[in-house]
Amino acid sequence: MKQVQPPTRHTDRIGFPWDLTEWVDSDSLRQWIQQYIDSFDWGNPLLVQYLQTHPRYRPKMLLTLLLYAYATGVYASEDIAEQCYSAPAFRSICGPTAPSAPETEAFRRENRGLLKRGLQQILIRSLQKHFSLGAGLLPPGMRPHVENAALTRLDLARHLDRSAQAA
Repeated sequence: MKQVQPPTRHTDRIGFPWDLTEWVDSDSLRQWIQQYIDSFDWGNPLLVQYLQTHPRYRPKMLLTLLLYAYATGVYASEDIAEQCYSAPAFRSICGPTAPSAPETEAFRRENRGLLKRGLQQILIRSLQKHFSLGAGLLPPGMRPHVENAALTRLDLARHLDRSAQAA
């Protein structure tokens, strides 16, 4: 007897572009990143004291840089460092002193949770803008997809850095 297979369901998945500027302009991305970073308590006395004793550590710049890089399809730390010298948008984030590849790699490792949450917010806002959804409105079942997209970007960055070290 021949076994009947149930029909396969076609699920329409929304694929985020690796470079979100295919959906939204660069200025919007930078504004969203800035809003995310501004939401932190930068006046915390422990943080202020730490930053005073470590003046070369620039967490706001590194967080902005990595979120912007991962939102625009630049993942390897070497590529990010290179963009800080060649791409105007990256140069404007870094200022006169660009971080090295090991600095960006270490920051990513130490702040994975902050980067993941920031990427999720950027991905959600990109989705809302691209599909003309209202603020706060997200189709049912999209949150896990957004979380996976954010994690995929972070994992890709980690794997590219590891492969560069092995080479």
